[in-house]
Amino acid sequence: MTLILDFIILNLTFIITHFFISSFYSYSDLVKLLPFILYSNIIWILLSRVFCVYSLYRFESADKIISRSIKMLISYIAVLFLDVLFFREVQITVLYISIFSVFLFVFILLFKLLGLYFIKSIRKKGVNNRNIVILGLDQKSLDLEHVLGIELSFGYKILGYFSDIYIEYEDKKILGKIDDLYEFCQINTVHEVYFSVNSKDDDEIKKIISFCDSHFIRFKIIPEFQNFTLNRKINLDFYGKIPILHLRKEPLENPYNKLVKRLFDIVFSLLIILLIFPWLFPIVIFLYKISCKGSIFFLQKRSGQDNLVFNCIKFRTMQDNSFSDLKGTLKDDPRITPLGKFLRKTRIDELPQFINVLLGQMSVVGPRPHMIKHTEDYSKLVDQFLVRHFVKPGITGWAQTTGYIDESQKLQEMTDKVKKDVWYIENWSFALDIKIILLTILNIIQKDKNAF
Repeated sequence: MTLILDFIILNLTFIITHFFISSFYSYSDLVKLLPFILYSNIIWILLSRVFCVYSLYRFESADKIISRSIKMLISYIAVLFLDVLFFREVQITVLYISIFSVFLFVFILLFKLLGLYFIKSIRKKGVNNRNIVILGLDQKSLDLEHVLGIELSFGYKILGYFSDIYIEYEDKKILGKIDDLYEFCQINTVHEVYFSVNSKDDDEIKKIISFCDSHFIRFKIIPEFQNFTLNRKINLDFYGKIPILHLRKEPLENPYNKLVKRLFDIVFSLLIILLIFPWLFPIVIFLYKISCKGSIFFLQKRSGQDNLVFNCIKFRTMQDNSFSDLKGTLKDDPRITPLGKFLRKTRIDELPQFINVLLGQMSVVGPRPHMIKHTEDYSKLVDQFLVRHFVKPGITGWAQTTGYIDESQKLQEMTDKVKKDVWYIENWSFALDIKIILLTILNIIQKDKNAF
């Protein structure tokens, strides 16, 4: 059904674009565009299979679904741009594809968001839910109930627990012992059974699986390996027939994701450099010359990807001092100049870092880079601190938009900040980067209290 609706949107977008363009230019009749439209529909089908945009799973978050759609849209539009030269006879131009791309992005993403909102709404009312029972009452099964409970779009309804060991949990519905499962499933509608028991032997487990198979019930196991994975998200691969667990999921290890992020960094940084630098930099330089002494730009060695050192570029906001590479900035720091205070509050001091982005040393979004001294000190004190360096540092990041400052002095604050950065690395998506950029702009407009 989603595929059919997407096709309707896709082809309506061609029609809308044609009439929009035709109001300004004299173009051939819409009929002459049919070969190109047919070709574009075929490309859509092929790419939809590559990106599995119609393989929707109940347990997938909205962010993942939207991110996958964005990746496909970017690839689809890139293919159309490359093929413009092959359709000169129908006057398909870069302008046409550009306007079409904007319309398609808006229409498709709006449709996806509305669809997800509709699904979440009806499932919240109990429609289209799947009934599940859990065998075993332990921390693993309680964690599962928590996840399924907070994400209403998953559409799962937990009927209760079966457990041979009596443990008194408040508000937990115990349906009986594990052997009572068979009778319960024959009387009630159960779609899935989740197994979280460590004491059952193989024969008993096989019996439960056989019963579920014969009654069209999906049987799923909650594995016991959290003790050494530290509750991280993990990936499971098969080397031949051997299952291998990856203790950290890193979306940016995927070459396609790397390419998307790098292309966005280049385009975004070029737009900032070409549209903002020419008029803003002369103003800042003028204000600096009449109020401060010394160099306008401040280059500081910081830790980058794989802990490689690079020169981070900023507008100078402090008086020249011998502690700039040893001591972080404090609130009401006497070293900060009046102009520097304004530049820091508005984040203008960080704009030169878009040059670092263009050079490939930084990304628009990522963990904020620390001075070398901080990296050396905190890497010995904070668990997973160096994991932040698995990716390029960013001008803004998830930790900053959720209330953590670059110059955290307290150990607990730095520990929490690192957790946010590691979460970003393990949960990266293009949609998440856009969200962080929008939150950063909103924080600047609202005068972020953490900027000093």
